[in-house]
Parts: sequence; structure tokens; C-alpha cells
Amino acid sequence: MKIINYKNNKEGFALLYVMLVLASIIVGLALSANQSAFFSANRLKSYSNSAEVRMIAGYCGENLLMQIRDNPALVTTGTLSYAGGSCTYSISGTVPVKVITIIASKNNIYKKLTITTSQIYSTIEATWVETN
Repeated sequence: MKIINYKNNKEGFALLYVMLVLASIIVGLALSANQSAFFSANRLKSYSNSAEVRMIAGYCGENLLMQIRDNPALVTTGTLSYAGGSCTYSISGTVPVKVITIIASKNNIYKKLTITTSQIYSTIEATWVETN
């Protein structure tokens, strides 16, 4: 039978503590990276949804400008649907200055767009301003 002397194992315990500290640091960094990737994916989805609502607002704006081109005296309000979203609009003003106010929405994200025309014939000249 072999007898083991346990009195000089201080170096082994120090190594064990260092290993535990390093392992906890590595696990902490791994969890942090995983959580960072999760938040990044949510941020990317939010940007995508915001761009989609901006596209819907642009579609409504172009559609309404064509309606004004066909009927310059048009003054109305209404709702248009496109790509799973919708936009409510109002058209006011007199020729050549018409003001179109659009509020586009999809998945509880909203974009407000104001289009003001300065000329309708021979080409439409308009300024587009997006507000929140």
C-alpha cells in the first residue's frame, strides 16, 4: 500500500481556483456574446419593419400623386392597403399647392409623411417630408 502525503497540495488547490475563475470568465463571455446576438437580431427585425412601413408610405404617396395628376381639384380623405399594411391620408389645398398627409402603419409601427406640391403640370414637383 502506498501512502500519499496531503500536506503539500497547496499548489493543486491554487491551480483549481485559477481554473474555476477562468472557466467562469469564459462562460460569462459566451453568455454575453449570445445575448448580444439576440439583441442584434431584434434590432435587425425592427429596422426591417421600419423600412417596410416607409415603403408603404411611399407607395401611398405615389398613388395619391397620380390621383391628383388625374384630378387636380381632388380634396379627400381615405385609406389605402398595401403589403399587409395600410395608410390613412388626407389631400387638401388648391392647385398648384396640394398637401397630402399620410400615416402609414404595419405591426404597430407608424410613419407620417407630408407631401407638398408646388407644380402639377407639365410635371409634378413636390417635396416629401417624413416626420414621426
